[in-house]
Amino acid sequence: MLKELQVKNFAIIDDISVKFGSGLNILTGETGAGKTLVIEAINMLLGERADSSLIRDGQEKLTVQGYFDLSGSEKSIDFLKSENLAESGDDFSEVVITREISRQGKNRAFINGIFTQSGTLKLLGDCFLDMHGQHDHQYLLNPETHIEIIDSFGKTEIEPAKESYVSSYRSFIDAAKKLVELKKLQQEKESRLQELQLSLYEIEALDLKNDEESELENEKNILKNHEKIFRICRSLLLILNGADSSSDGLVENFSLFIKNLSELSAIDKRFERFSTEMESACPSITELATYLKDYTDNFGFSAEKLDIIQERLYKIAEIKRKYSMEVFQINEYAGRIRKEIHDFEGIDEEVGQRQQEYRLKKEILAEYALKLSSVRKSAINLLENEVKNQLKDLNFKSPGFEVKHSYNTGSTAGALIEIGGEKVKPTLYGIDSLEFLISLNAGESLKPLRKVASGGEISRIMLALKSIISGIDNIVTMIFDEIDTGIGGTAGIITGKKLHDISMRCQVLCITHLPQIAAFANHHYFIEKITDAGRTKIKILKIEGEDRIREISRMLSGMAESEISLKHASQLIDETAALKVTPGQAVDNNKDLRVRIN
Repeated sequence: MLKELQVKNFAIIDDISVKFGSGLNILTGETGAGKTLVIEAINMLLGERADSSLIRDGQEKLTVQGYFDLSGSEKSIDFLKSENLAESGDDFSEVVITREISRQGKNRAFINGIFTQSGTLKLLGDCFLDMHGQHDHQYLLNPETHIEIIDSFGKTEIEPAKESYVSSYRSFIDAAKKLVELKKLQQEKESRLQELQLSLYEIEALDLKNDEESELENEKNILKNHEKIFRICRSLLLILNGADSSSDGLVENFSLFIKNLSELSAIDKRFERFSTEMESACPSITELATYLKDYTDNFGFSAEKLDIIQERLYKIAEIKRKYSMEVFQINEYAGRIRKEIHDFEGIDEEVGQRQQEYRLKKEILAEYALKLSSVRKSAINLLENEVKNQLKDLNFKSPGFEVKHSYNTGSTAGALIEIGGEKVKPTLYGIDSLEFLISLNAGESLKPLRKVASGGEISRIMLALKSIISGIDNIVTMIFDEIDTGIGGTAGIITGKKLHDISMRCQVLCITHLPQIAAFANHHYFIEKITDAGRTKIKILKIEGEDRIREISRMLSGMAESEISLKHASQLIDETAALKVTPGQAVDNNKDLRVRIN
């Protein structure tokens, strides 16, 4: 349960700290006093989105901190341990959740001082707290949410069946997608195969080599410059060998040069390095002379060969441009084409295998879908009786309540399964379509909830459902922000009694404008907006005794307190106290009350 809430610099909240108790905690005050800000602060502790616009003017950071007793919530304890936010020996009666937001946009969350994400706060909140906001009536009127209520009510039996179904559903959808994709490929097979074979034939016909292009470019360059090459080679040979037999060339002169340098280095060691280096160059000069002689003797020009090379280079450039690839990439692409062609050749067999797999998973899904539907039907029977009993407690004389069950309508589109000869569309939530039908007056037929109930009736129906779920969902705290919408008179007394009954199973926090509900409080808090030093802020006071009587009096009359209104307020508190003694006792048209509230 929420033991204490501390809020600093949040909107018009300056710095408040309020301690809550077990049982029914009621928050009252004038309209616009800031009651909803308290709920919003709690929502921040449960991971709701928040930004720097919520920071009080003139301040740099807002802080919300809550102290929770989660020792009675096994689900919360398991979650904290699984997230490494607590250990088995920790004190779970003092779990501290903190949220901080700065002007710079920094948004930080902590659990027991350990940094965490706001998403983790939301998951933890789902384990122990149920929130009913001002707009949750619309949730109940939407038939698509009714399946969630059924699943929450029967979660012990439904959850395992639902997990098996969801796993099977995802496997079935995956098989369906793969089959559709494969069949699409099969339809495209002929045109695609022809396209691939033409590309492969074109590439293979060229018989490309990865280094071929650079070698051909070099050979083309030689042939185009053959005259210049021959002239340079002849000039080099003359320098190396001499102009004729009577004159020495570089080879002979260099040998004599080496001999003289060697003799000099033998005398003066400072020339040894030069002698060694020059000696190593001598074989290269001799070898070059021999190579140039053979090169020029065998060198020849062929215009036909040049044409062949240029034609080959043109074809290589053309295919590179066509595929926007280099030669090595084209060869790799050819390998991928061969694989794709091979895969295409086996596609018919693969389609057959996928169809068999799809049919098998479809049968398995139908089996799990029926099991989930069956468990839901059992839960529906129980819920129908529970809701009717709760509605009677809430002063509906002859309530009728039924959950209309059908299968999701199938169509020609999408993956369908067959249930009892009927085409049914599976979804992530199963094959069931559920809608609450209700009759609130004797002799009336059952109709969809959205077409029958008024605002006040919706409030009481929601309270009936919350009352049922609070007893089975491991919830330790329930929060109601104006559950009294559309309620007045005797219905207010009945609603207050029901809230108090719920609070005997778990802590309840409730914002209300109705004195009939406020009179049932175990702990009553008054919220008011004040001005201090030219700044607006709110103040929260726990009120008891005379202060509480005056607040109930204000809520009754809406005017300055009078002796009569104070007397009525006191009597209302006393008589609701008598009703608290016997949980579940129905209130019959104010016969149990001397103070009649219209």
